[in-house]
Formats: sequence, C-alpha cells, structure tokens
Amino acid sequence: MRNTTMGDRLRQVFAGRQAELARIAAAMANDDIAGVALTGAEGVGKSRLQVEAAGHADPATHRVIHAATTAATANVPFGALAEHLPSALLSAPFTGDSLRLAAESLRKHAGRRRLVLVADDAHLLDEASAALAVRMARRGELFILTTVRQGRRLPRPIVELWTDGLAEWIEVDALTRDEVQQILTEALHGQVDGALVQRFWEATAGNALWVRELLTAQLAAGRLVADQAAGMWRLTGHFAVPSWLADLVDERLAAAPAECRPALELLAFTEPIDPLVVGELIAPDVLEAAEAHGVVRIERCDDRDQARLAYPIYGEVLRAVTPRLRAQRWLDRCAGIVEATSQHPVELARAARWRMESGRRPGPEDGGSTVTAARGAWVAMDLELAEQLGRRALAAGGGAPVAEPLGYSLLFTGRPVEAEAALAQLGIPEDDDDRARVAAVRAFTLFFGLDRPVQAEALLRATAAELASEPARDRLVARQALLRALAGSAESALELAGTVPGEPEARVAAGLSMVFAGLAGEGVAELDGEWPSDAPWLAVLADLGVVHGQLWTGRFEAAEQRARESYERALAGNWPFGLAMACLLRGLVARMRGRLREEISWSREGVSIARQYGPSSMLAVLLGLMAHGHALTGDTEAAGENLAEVDRLPAASMRLLTPWIELARTWVAAAQHGDGVPLAQRAARLARSAGAVGFEALALHDVVRLGAAERAADRLRVLADDSGHRLAELYASHARAVADGDAGTLAQVSAGFAELGSSLLAAEAAAEESIRHRNGGQLALASAATARALTLIRRCEDVPRCPALSILEAPHITPRESEIAELASHGLSSKEIGRRLVLSVRTVENHLHRVYRKLGISTRAELGALRVLLTETVS
Repeated sequence: MRNTTMGDRLRQVFAGRQAELARIAAAMANDDIAGVALTGAEGVGKSRLQVEAAGHADPATHRVIHAATTAATANVPFGALAEHLPSALLSAPFTGDSLRLAAESLRKHAGRRRLVLVADDAHLLDEASAALAVRMARRGELFILTTVRQGRRLPRPIVELWTDGLAEWIEVDALTRDEVQQILTEALHGQVDGALVQRFWEATAGNALWVRELLTAQLAAGRLVADQAAGMWRLTGHFAVPSWLADLVDERLAAAPAECRPALELLAFTEPIDPLVVGELIAPDVLEAAEAHGVVRIERCDDRDQARLAYPIYGEVLRAVTPRLRAQRWLDRCAGIVEATSQHPVELARAARWRMESGRRPGPEDGGSTVTAARGAWVAMDLELAEQLGRRALAAGGGAPVAEPLGYSLLFTGRPVEAEAALAQLGIPEDDDDRARVAAVRAFTLFFGLDRPVQAEALLRATAAELASEPARDRLVARQALLRALAGSAESALELAGTVPGEPEARVAAGLSMVFAGLAGEGVAELDGEWPSDAPWLAVLADLGVVHGQLWTGRFEAAEQRARESYERALAGNWPFGLAMACLLRGLVARMRGRLREEISWSREGVSIARQYGPSSMLAVLLGLMAHGHALTGDTEAAGENLAEVDRLPAASMRLLTPWIELARTWVAAAQHGDGVPLAQRAARLARSAGAVGFEALALHDVVRLGAAERAADRLRVLADDSGHRLAELYASHARAVADGDAGTLAQVSAGFAELGSSLLAAEAAAEESIRHRNGGQLALASAATARALTLIRRCEDVPRCPALSILEAPHITPRESEIAELASHGLSSKEIGRRLVLSVRTVENHLHRVYRKLGISTRAELGALRVLLTETVS
C-alpha cells in the first residue's frame, strides 16, 4: 500500500528553482507584465514551483486566488472561478455583461491589491474564465500564473496574451543532482549517501514526480535504511517496484502505441544500446514512434547514437513486469548481434551480462571470450559484472589474465580475503607478464585490503628479481614506487620511480612524493595529464596529489574544483574507493577553508563508504578529519569517539595521510582540556622528520593559533622563504605578528587569508587584531576589526571553538541601543527614529552617544561599517 504520509511530506519539500522564483517575483512586481506560463515535461515540477511562487507573493500588494482547472469545469462558463464569483453569474449566459459583473466581483476581492490567478493546466480553463482573466490582465488588474502541458491546446485569449508580448514563458528544467539531494535530505530529515542520490537522480532523470514516487516506494518497502553508525541514509539492494508504481509507469507508457511495447521491453534490459542493434529485432518505424511519443530518447555519445528509455525508472518497472521467457529472448538475441559485430571488450562485457541474465551457462570453450569480457567490465568500472565474469573465466581455465578483473573487483568492493583466495588459485604462472600481473594485484590486495605494506613491498621486490622480461619487471618496480609514496617514504619512492620514468605508476609516485616533500608546483605538474582507463586508481591518486599541492600553496578555489571533479567521476563510475577518496578531498578542502559543517558532512559520507569497503587506513584518516570538525564545533564527545575508533584500526599502509590524524588530535586535545600545543609541536616534529613540508607548516601554524606563536615563528619563516608560496608567507607573517603584537600586520594577514578563501583563519587574525587594538585603547579600530571577524565567522556556518575567537570581545550593546543604532545606520534622523519607536529625540540621541562610546566612534557615518556589531554577539 502506498505511503501517503511520506507522499504528503514530499509534496511540501521544495528544492532549488531560485532563478525561476526570482523571475516570477520580478514579473509579478512589474505592472507591465500580465502573467507567466511555466512549461516543461510532465512531472518536472511546474505545479510545485507555481505553488511556491504564489506563496512568495506579498500579501500587502497581491491577492492570490486559485482557479479550479478540471475536466469537469472545462465546459462550464466561469466554472474555474466558481468559488470566487456570485452564484447568480454561474447560471447566467456568458455575455459581455456577465463578464463585466464578474470582473467587478473579483476587483472587490482584491481591494487595492493586484490579483494573482493561479491556474494549473491552462488548457482546462473554461472559455469564460479565460476571457475574464485575460481582460483583467490586459488592464493590469490581474496577473496570471499558469502551467502548460506539452502538446495541449490553450484557450485563444491566453495564447494571444503571450503572442502580444504581454506575458513571459519560463521553461522548467529537470532537477539537478544537488536539488535531488536537497529533496531527499529534507524528506528523510538526515544526511543522504552520495551514491543513493546518484541512483535516484539517474533513475528519475531529475523528474520531480518520479523522485517523489520512487522515494515513497522505497520507504514503504523498507529499502531505505538509516545507518546509525555513520549517520547516513542508504539504499539496500535494488529499487523496489510496488504494483501502484508499476501502474503509474504503465499509464505514462500508454502514451505510445501498443506496438511500441516490445521496443520498450528490449531497451529496459539492454539500454543504452545502438539503435542499429534494436533495428535488427524491431522495425525502425516502431522505435521512431516511441521516440516521437516521448518514451524513448536517442542520444549522441562518443560519436555514436544510443537508444534509451526517456526515464530509467521506466526500465526498473518494465524489468519487474516483463515475462521471464520474453526477457531471455531479448537478451539472447541482442547478445548474439553484439558478439557477431563487435570485438570491443566493453561491448563484449555487456553481451556477456545479457547472456548471464538470460540464464546461459558458459562452457570451457568460452574461457577466452569471458576473460576479454571480464576485462571490459573492469575497464567500464562495472565491478559486480567484472567479478561474475572473472569467476566464470577462472572456472573455465581463463588463467592469469583474469587476475586483474577478478582480483581488483573483489579488493575494491571490500573483500580482500576473497581476492587473495581467488588469486591463490592461479598458482605461479610461467610467463613473466602473467607473473607480474598476478604479483601486482596481490600487492595491492596486501597493501590496501589487508593493511600489510611490508609484505606487499617484499612480494613486489622478490617477484621483480625473478623476472627476465624488462617491461614486466618495470611494471612491478613502478608499483613498488607507488606503494612507497603512499606509505610516506617520499625520498625512496622518488629514487625508485626515477629508474622507470616511462611507467604511469612511477609518474604518479614521483608526483605524490614531490607534493608532500615540499615541491608542490613540480609535483602538480607531474600529476597533470590523462591516465590509463584500466588503472583507475591512478586518476584518483593524481587527484590526491594535486589537491594537496593546491592546498599547500593556498590555491583553495582550484583545490575545491579538482576535489569536486574527482567526486563527480567517482559517482559516475560507482567506485567505492574513488568515492571515499573524493569525500576525503572535499572534506580537507572544507577544513582548510573553515567550513566545519561541510568538513563533517563529507567525512561522514566517506566514513560510511570506507567502513563497508575499506581500506582501513583511509577510514582512519576520514575519522580523524571528522574528529577535527567535531572538536572545532564543540562536540568533544563525538570527537573523542572518532579518535578512539582510529586507534582501534589497522592503519599502517597509507601513512602519507596519517599526519591529518595527528593534526586532529591537536584540536581534540585543545577542545577537551585546553592545551593542544604539545601535540601540535609533536606533529610538526614528525612531519619534519618525514620531510613532509606541507604538514609541518600546517602543524606549526596550529601552534600559533593555539597561543604559542613564539615557538613557531622562526621555523615558519624558514619554510616560507624556502617555498615562496603565499600561504606559507601568511603563516609566517601571522606567527610573527602575534608574537610581536603587531595589529597592523594582523590586519594584512586577515585580508590575505580572506583573499585565499579561508574565512576561519581570516576571522582568527581579525580577532587577534581587535584584541591588540583594544589593549592599546584604540576602540574604534578594535570595533572595526571585531566587525570584520564577525562577518568572516558567518561564512564558517558555525562559530568555531578556537582560542582567538573565544577571546574576541564584542561591545555589549543593549537591545534598545541596537535597535536605534540600526535605524540610524540606515540613514534615519533622530526625529524619524523617535517617531517610529515612540521616543523623544533626546532619548534617541542619548542612546546613540552611548553606542558611539562603546564602539569608539563619533558619527552616524561610521555606524554603517560596524552594523554587524549591532546584532551579533560572540558565543
């Protein structure tokens, strides 16, 4: 049974559409514009936007009325407006006189306000109501806000209003993924897993109706669950398709002729697919008819046409209701055509999937083709299919070439023990290339999956020493260099990578090592470029290096863009490892920019993924990042729990990133007992001994922020001079200015941090500047610095618990003083303020002079820049 409560709640949720709302509001406020028509595909959200826009109408200037647009009233004169008109008019003939009387009646409803007529489905307006609305709209007495269904004829008066240029059309597009995420988050009252958002967005193509119906169906079926440990909503299994949802989809598919049904069923099991393949099984005019009726789309992708259903949710339903034998027939016939016409591994992988779904079992003679298909599935990042085909190929005697699709798919779906067991069945191949292939996969399994970096290194070194083939040996040396870089051994990784410079993994190893060893520019340049599609970790690790390089050099905007792109790719590929890494990168960018809610949100999503799929070393870093965010937002209990979980995890492999955990310990200690300086100094020493210059600078700057600038100033100056980067220079200048009490330099440092995009650091420097001015008796300068600090804190979403901000002193201004000063800052005279607040002019002036004294100013003109102090306090 349908969950009507959730359906009702979803109808109340509104996401995005801010540009459209702004256009409607502007049109409504313009007496020369008679109306707005919202057009777009069925279910896209026109009616919901219409309701929201009407709700935003100013009741002081507009009177909103709703038309009853139904098939039952479409032929009844004034039927749509019956509830707003005298009953006598409804039984009278439709004449010019009745039109005049109806207009007079509506004007009485409006008073001096402009009427706003909300008419959903304009084609259902009866002739009399349409004529009345247009007549009043042309006179500027009424604004028509309507929706238009595609392919429906509108009443002539309505059409003429638009053709005469008196009204506007607004095309309502499909929801973006961010808007779908907002809807799910608000409806579920909690954070939603990014992969879940992606699946909803893809299945519904951003259609608001289908988002609502699909979500209702999943909740009713219990497929959506709240992961209490991660604080995240997730989808378990495939989408549920209850009968009412199937009926709703069938109603939409009925728009196409009945002869199109076979084409729709075929696409449901094979989309996206070349229309030429479909043409081998279905008459071309049938597919053309389905496209013309809007249930099928033909898209251009990679210079090839691809046919797919208009909404993927159609496929979910059709797969659930199509008879099994008919589905098998479609799958087998499509697979046969692709196998006969293509040798592309990805295409063969899709054909192999169809064969398996049709129930066909491969024989020993299929071993070679199944290996090719398995490798194609791996390249396409279809990990489930790669595993299935890999296991079949292994059973059919596929040999060492199956190691990569099978081993990697098991590893990167969180099953390293199974990966090791499967690889063990391959034994020790005789061919050098095959031996290298198996050893490379096993090394990744040991390193990422089982957290045994020493064993992984030993395996690679021993196998490489036994190989006669130089190319095979070079591949293992390159992987050894990559794992050393990830383990934090930058110097030895660089040295080893230099022996095999042509290998892609050696390039990534070199780039990562340079970035973390203080050569950010050179490292980022090395990591720039395209990477092989059969080694997707290279693009992910290149993102890791580039984002860190940009963070170390203060290029926060660029880092945020790169992290966002990494997340988009991971979502599109549905790869848990890449998604967890991208969440980490987005969380780190948020951390460096002082966006604490974002930091916690991204780390929470990454933790949810890493707990399920691994690796444990990445989970530890994500938990450390979450602990940092919780500490700075005052949730010390959660921060402590995060670090306690970190300490229980095996996390020996990705030591390149573990300094983030040590930096988190600093802030958790500071939040719990007020003294994080010793841990910050320890983190700086560890980073220096490892040659991790970026981490050392960050740890030393934490020493400054925690109140011990004199212990870090000299070393930060050395690092700044060595690097030549703006962020390092700001760190050093900040340290020296705090140590010397130099308010002028603190102002410059604050401006510099703000320019880079770090609101938190800029706020801290402004707060320190304010304290120095106040201690020096310069109240006006102190107030100005405090105002800047408070403005910057607003951008951090929460008030961070930092030492510099905890001692920020905002002047104590009473509510009455604040009210008067706020009005004065907007230019009102004392007489005008007194009249508005029923106070004497003298009382107003007395309050203003007290405000001037507290702020250290002397004129009204100075109030404007300090307006934030009139309404804000520091918590």
